[in-house]
Amino acid sequence: MGYYIVIEGIDGCGKDKQADMLAARLIHPVRVAEPDDSLPTGKLLRQCLKDGTYVEAHAAMFLADRMAMLSTKVRPALEAGKDVVSVRSWMSTLVYQQDQWPLNWLMDLHRQLPAKATHLIVLDLDATVALERATKRAGHNEYYERLETLERNRNRYLELVMRVAPFIAPDGWVGVIDGSGTPDEVHGRVMDWINK
Repeated sequence: MGYYIVIEGIDGCGKDKQADMLAARLIHPVRVAEPDDSLPTGKLLRQCLKDGTYVEAHAAMFLADRMAMLSTKVRPALEAGKDVVSVRSWMSTLVYQQDQWPLNWLMDLHRQLPAKATHLIVLDLDATVALERATKRAGHNEYYERLETLERNRNRYLELVMRVAPFIAPDGWVGVIDGSGTPDEVHGRVMDWINK
């Protein structure tokens, strides 16, 4: 079985860059992200995120997209001995969808996922810095990219990291890593954590 590495954190914390840098160090990794734009569920969800529509349905839409991706891409890759690097997974839903649904209900929905992370990395970054980064990206002014939302969700990530045991592999690892500084500086921290 390969490693399943999930990189989490608020919008603008550098997840995609760190996932790309980490994947570049691995041999034939599978790189995925949520929502998965190659799936019909992911395309619909991405449009809803841009428009800010059907907010109450986002949790269910993310779950449908996640189940499809885990079943068709992640689990087969892991079973073939490949490493998978993912930007976002179940933790994002538990964090972001608390505005619409109770946390315990969201947790119950995710207890039977077909693949569990061996490594969960939460990139922690000040919400103001994250928003500045997020708004510089072309075409990425999405529903959740607001300062008060990012501040609230940063706190949720830090609180939730203590409750993730049911959602990671039995011998899995969880790390909160400082996301400030240059991409190379953050990558150095990520690699130090992984190597330990």
